[in-house]
Amino acid sequence: MVKSQKTESVDVVATREGVQVVRRPNRKRKGVTVLLDSDDILREQVGGFTNFIREYAVVGLAVGFIVGQQANGVMKQLVASFVDPWLQILFGPELSKRTAVLHHGKDPVAMPWGAFIYAMIEFFIVAVVIYLVVKLLRLDKLKKPKEK
Repeated sequence: MVKSQKTESVDVVATREGVQVVRRPNRKRKGVTVLLDSDDILREQVGGFTNFIREYAVVGLAVGFIVGQQANGVMKQLVASFVDPWLQILFGPELSKRTAVLHHGKDPVAMPWGAFIYAMIEFFIVAVVIYLVVKLLRLDKLKKPKEK
């Protein structure tokens, strides 16, 4: 004689109304399954995503990146419009193309010193302009002190 085994599965369902235990007889699987309401799962995932954005200041980073890209365009145009003409007056046209040639045996080696000087002058002027903008607009005072 073979005894038939009765199997029962239990699902625990969490809903807005509360936790419910649902018994399902004659299922092939045994055990307990915990099901969440789909709204709870979505709310948990969105909550985790918004916490990530807040914790790592992703929006501020994105805004800073976009503003930085625009400031890069402004600085390039400032250099092209105002710095380049002065450099041409002081050092002659095409400073960035000037080179010194050294000879190593029979092979000449070009050293583009003009491009280096041009890049250094451009960097110095851009750094001074950024410093003046930050100080004149008091952007260094924007950071709020942490509350204790």
